Amino acid sequence: MEQLSLTMDRLVLDPSNARRMRDKDSLASLKASILALGIIQPITVRPPDAADRDLEGDRYRVFAGGRRLSAVTELIIEGKLPLDYELPALVKDVDDTGADEMSLAENILRRNMLPVDEFKAFSRLAEQGMSAEDIALHFGQTVKFVRGRMALGNLHPVILAAFENEELTWSAVTAYTIAEDRDAQLQTYEGLEGYQKNHAHYIRQKLSGSAMEADNKVAKFIGEEAYRAAGGVIQEDLFQENRYWTSSQIIEDLKLAKLEQLRSDYLADGWSFFKTLEEMGCQDWELRSEPAIGSGLTEEQIDRLDELGNIIETLYDGVDPDELSPEDKAAYKKTTEEYDTLEKVARVYTSEQKSQLGVVLDSYLKIRVGILEVGKAAKSDAAASKAEKDPLALSAPTLSELGKAATTALAQAVEAQPDKALALLAALLELAPTSPWQQHRPGRLSIGAPGVTAGNANYGLAAKRSFSEAFEEYAAMKAVDLKKALARLVAGAVDISQEWLPRNADMRVATLDAFGVDPTPHFDVDSFFTAGRKPIIAAAYKEMTGQDLKDGKKGDMVAIAVDAAKKTGWLPEYLRTATYKPKKAK
Repeated sequence: MEQLSLTMDRLVLDPSNARRMRDKDSLASLKASILALGIIQPITVRPPDAADRDLEGDRYRVFAGGRRLSAVTELIIEGKLPLDYELPALVKDVDDTGADEMSLAENILRRNMLPVDEFKAFSRLAEQGMSAEDIALHFGQTVKFVRGRMALGNLHPVILAAFENEELTWSAVTAYTIAEDRDAQLQTYEGLEGYQKNHAHYIRQKLSGSAMEADNKVAKFIGEEAYRAAGGVIQEDLFQENRYWTSSQIIEDLKLAKLEQLRSDYLADGWSFFKTLEEMGCQDWELRSEPAIGSGLTEEQIDRLDELGNIIETLYDGVDPDELSPEDKAAYKKTTEEYDTLEKVARVYTSEQKSQLGVVLDSYLKIRVGILEVGKAAKSDAAASKAEKDPLALSAPTLSELGKAATTALAQAVEAQPDKALALLAALLELAPTSPWQQHRPGRLSIGAPGVTAGNANYGLAAKRSFSEAFEEYAAMKAVDLKKALARLVAGAVDISQEWLPRNADMRVATLDAFGVDPTPHFDVDSFFTAGRKPIIAAAYKEMTGQDLKDGKKGDMVAIAVDAAKKTGWLPEYLRTATYKPKKAK
């Protein structure tokens, strides 16, 4: 290898020079560097051949160092360098392919080569027979990086020209690569109007057409393995994580086939019907299910199953476990295994139940079992026997009203006892991150642990003032006033309603006891007995007076029971605390 000093009249840019697009700002910086320090790194040239000779002598072709050549040319034209300025040059005797590779390698390794230069250079190497894997190995890049640059090199010349002329952004030009057909690329480019042809979202939407994203619910329902086995084609977006299923007919056939297989399996298992949500003729929220009789789960296990389901849906829906950190992967495995174990036990329906209930594929293409036909009431023997065995069971509206009364009474007690309110706040803050999706605490506070998104957070509420304004006001308060303010805020967050604590009566009672709450003033005795059935009224009266209430018109029975309850201070069991002591009616 020979090193020379060559003037500009002895140099010409070699067609193999990989860098074509010039960055004006970068060239200006290079010119300033050359004026200050000269050419630090020699250019690389090929020795002249017969075609490079003229009357003036030999010309050397520059295949690595085109920017330096351009910078010196401009400086000479600007009069900042003399016409006979000499550039240090290394002479390497290489063929066209070798010059291409060396030029590309120099620029890739420097990592400031513009993408348009890379993809044109990679495309030339591909045309010379190199595979994407070979090119990636040569230049220390990933195969996806090389394939992406080659896809750009395959773009329609009109789109490439628009990018080189800065009419298209990088995100837009990469979006056009999701279609390999140049005619389709050009048709999309010319068909989009105004800003849309330079907007990646509209470009991908237009080019993907009837294709379906690989994380679509239908794709998940079918499964990629089945789709590929049927000959389905998957198109990859080389510049995003998106992947598209393009074989529409195969998708439709597989979906119908899986539906029919599920229908056959569930009907064979004894279920009354298997239907899609469309066949049911209703919305997801209208579906009504019967609980499994043979579950054997305790109330705590049922709560835990609901909690785990919410955790999985909130944190792990659509997540690839293999991409999680070791710690998160272990947590994912533990959560899903516990859920699967409980779910298997919970979903044990008797043969009698199956003969009256069905299975529905909901709008999310998820299987839901134990579903009642729309408009039909429960027919199971279990439901009938429950009604017969528990004639004193309170209705859902009544339980809801009692829960509201208990919450109102608790809120007033909390605000009136600042010291205990602080203790309650501390307990809520400690418990909230450990169960943000389920109601295991007597208050609604959404506190997120690091890396966890609380599932019950309320979004979209307009703040009355900024954080700074609120903080400054509280910071300026005296300790006693700040404690009162905190008690008021905690009182607004407490919740022991039936909706919030449907299966946790012990916590409701314990919280009322802790604050010495007397719910009596908040109990609407008239509403309670008016809404109650006769057996409930009679049982309450017997408890209050020790006497039987003669069966008669319900209105008369209500009036008698209300009068007795007001005289004795009677409360339904739902509202009773440790201090509850009714008087005996005379």
